[in-house]
Amino acid sequence: MKIQKGFYCLLISLFLLLFFANNPVFSADKLVSIDADQAEIVSVLKSIAQQAGSNIVVSNSVTGTVTLTLNNVPLNDALKAVLKSNNYFYEQSGDIINVFSYDELQQEERFAKTTTRVYTLKHASVSDLWRPLLSVKSPRGRVEINEKTNQVIVTDTLEKIAEIEIAVQRLDQEVVLKKYRLLFATASDIKTKLEQIIPAAKGEIFTDDRTNSVVIKATPVILQNIDELITGWDVPGKQVLIEAKILQVTLDNNVKTGIDWEYLKGKFDLKGSFAQNITTGGIFQVGTLSRSNYQTVLEMLSSTSDTDVLSAPRVVVMNGKEASILVGSSEPYLVQTKDTDTGLITTETKFMDVGIKLIVTPTIAENGYVVMSVHPEVSSARRVAEVENALAVDTTQADTTLMVKDGDVVILGGLIKDSNKTTVNKVPILGSIPLVGLFFRNDVKEKVKQELVVFITPHLMEANTENEVMNAEARRIEELTKRSMRLQQNINETTFKDSGSKRQQSVDDSGVAGDSVEQE
Repeated sequence: MKIQKGFYCLLISLFLLLFFANNPVFSADKLVSIDADQAEIVSVLKSIAQQAGSNIVVSNSVTGTVTLTLNNVPLNDALKAVLKSNNYFYEQSGDIINVFSYDELQQEERFAKTTTRVYTLKHASVSDLWRPLLSVKSPRGRVEINEKTNQVIVTDTLEKIAEIEIAVQRLDQEVVLKKYRLLFATASDIKTKLEQIIPAAKGEIFTDDRTNSVVIKATPVILQNIDELITGWDVPGKQVLIEAKILQVTLDNNVKTGIDWEYLKGKFDLKGSFAQNITTGGIFQVGTLSRSNYQTVLEMLSSTSDTDVLSAPRVVVMNGKEASILVGSSEPYLVQTKDTDTGLITTETKFMDVGIKLIVTPTIAENGYVVMSVHPEVSSARRVAEVENALAVDTTQADTTLMVKDGDVVILGGLIKDSNKTTVNKVPILGSIPLVGLFFRNDVKEKVKQELVVFITPHLMEANTENEVMNAEARRIEELTKRSMRLQQNINETTFKDSGSKRQQSVDDSGVAGDSVEQE
């Protein structure tokens, strides 16, 4: 019994071997080689099928010749190389390869059975998917949408239905709405950067300037790296504290040409050029000074000449941004505008800033250095009587860029101007009485030269030192307020004593007493 069963199994195995040996099985990976020169396409296709051991059926509409050389090429690639160049197609149905023309393909699709499928979208909007699906359907197919139920109705052949179904699955992705509240960066700047990463076709970006927020509407795949990017962008910007001091030095007969910075350069280790020509007005001098010698230079100027501190502003500015300091006034001037249609003339009052203007743009470099772009400008206003008392502005300005270390001082000098100085010598109390006081005082007018000297000190600020700087500034203002109150108290006490005194005051022949007031 066992021998009979073994015999039957052997017969079945032999039968299967003979069946598959005589019935080739289609395999797209089989390699073929062929060399043809103006050969009939049908003959070339038969040769390829024989080498691959495949069954092939060629339509009567397939005609023409082909020239090609193929060595060890996969069956699929060989068929495409022969048919595509002649606008023919093939399809594999079971173990048979069918070859036909493009017209026959259209004819087959025309009479192919169609079916209808309804797809309900979960995430995407049907109105957004309608156009992409139209490009997938066949000429016979139809794509309709129902926006109320967010459904797509597709009618097409089974092959096209399968393609459309894959397209719907890939396009119907979840869309996430995510909001980012920014602490340091501005929403408009972040939006500009995000638009370079998220195209309009893949997501939408909105900004709310009131809350400084950015809202992104996109798929999770798009948003997966956005968190890290915004965290890296939304960081405190580097800041620079600009500490300036503007001095006005009255030049005496010994230094009428200006302060001798070359002498100070050798004595106090000043660096840089101190004879740089500028395009507008005179000689502009610039240099740098170490922090240790800064106070020494200030004391030297105060002790050797009449020096006034016009202003000592301090301003914090972002890295690469412009800081503007103005010590002066706004002069009014009239602007007339004529309407060309009605001929009506309107007059508008505008204002122009004059005085000492300082524009500084710091850029933080490596190793604690700051690149300073400095624009000093000194202007004065005058009225031109010949032109209906119009406003004329005389300006001296310059531009320079230099690199200094954090805490070092930039010196700007050479801005010399002529001023009228009036010295008033008067008898106390009597010299201040209207009309009568003219007989008890003496006015001396003279022309003097004055040089403006600007000291600029940049300080790099870290995020954790900003509060310390603000506290230090508050303490400085508080100390100045206390000094002002003490000075006012002393003045009040002195006035009270003078008004209560009954002693006789003596006046010399020139009518000059102890008080001296200077006016410019």
